[in-house]
Amino acid sequence: MLWKKLVQFGKGFFERKEESTSTDMPLGTAIHNIEITRGRGGQLARAAGAVAKLIAKEGKSATLRLPSGEVRLVSQNCLATVGQVGNVGVNQKSLGRAGSKCWLGKRPVVRGVVMNPVDHPHGGGEGKAPIGRKKPTTPWGYPVLGRRTRKRKKYSDSFILRRQKVNMKEEKETIVTWSRASSILPAMVGHTIAIHNGKEHLPIYITDRILLSFLSHTGSKSKELEVGSFHSSFKPGGKAVYIHSLVKAIELH
Repeated sequence: MLWKKLVQFGKGFFERKEESTSTDMPLGTAIHNIEITRGRGGQLARAAGAVAKLIAKEGKSATLRLPSGEVRLVSQNCLATVGQVGNVGVNQKSLGRAGSKCWLGKRPVVRGVVMNPVDHPHGGGEGKAPIGRKKPTTPWGYPVLGRRTRKRKKYSDSFILRRQKVNMKEEKETIVTWSRASSILPAMVGHTIAIHNGKEHLPIYITDRILLSFLSHTGSKSKELEVGSFHSSFKPGGKAVYIHSLVKAIELH
C-alpha cells in the first residue's frame, strides 16, 4: 500500500510511501515505527498515538526527536513509517470498572506493606508500620525507585544527544529544579524555571532584571519579590556584584 500524495519540498517532490528512509524525507516530517538498525524492524515510536519528528540531517545520520523528548541520532538508511500511530485517545478512555481491566489482562496490584514478611520484604509490622529499610525493594529484594538501571558506557550513548545547551533548544520548555541555592546566570534569561518552595513547583520566567540573583529569592508565591543587599556568587571581572532593586518575577501560572 502506497500513499500516492506528493509533498513538494524545495525543488523536488517527496513521495509519501508507507515506509521510507530518512534520506527521502524532508525536515519536520512526522514519522513512527523507526528502525535503529537497518533490516531489524521498527523499534522506536510504536505505541498508540506515538509520533517522532525528523529535525536534522548531517552526514550519514539523521536527528530525531522521540515522543519522550529524547533527541537521538539514527542512520539515514533506516526505514520509518510516515505519519502518526492511530488510536491516539486510548489512554483517555475510561474502562468504568475493575472487570473491564480484568478482560484486558490487567491484574490487581497489591502493596508490599500490607503483605506478610514471608511474601514481601516490606511486609509485617503492627498497623501502618514503615518498610524498615533504607530504600524500597522488589519482592525479590532488588532495589527500586532511584537506582540507575542503564549500563555505564553503553554502546548507544554516542547516539543519544542528552547534554544540550539550554539556549540551543527549539522549544524553551519549563525547567524543573529543587535547588534553590543556584545562581541565576545570563544564560537563563528567557527561560521558565519551576522552583520548589517546599510544597510545590512555582514557574518563574527569568528576565534580565532578575540576573545575578539566587533562585531562593524567587521561591515565593508573591509576584513582586524584594531583593535586598547580598553578595552574589557571580563575579564578572573579579568584582563582587550587589543588587538593591525591586525584582518582578513573572509567574506563568
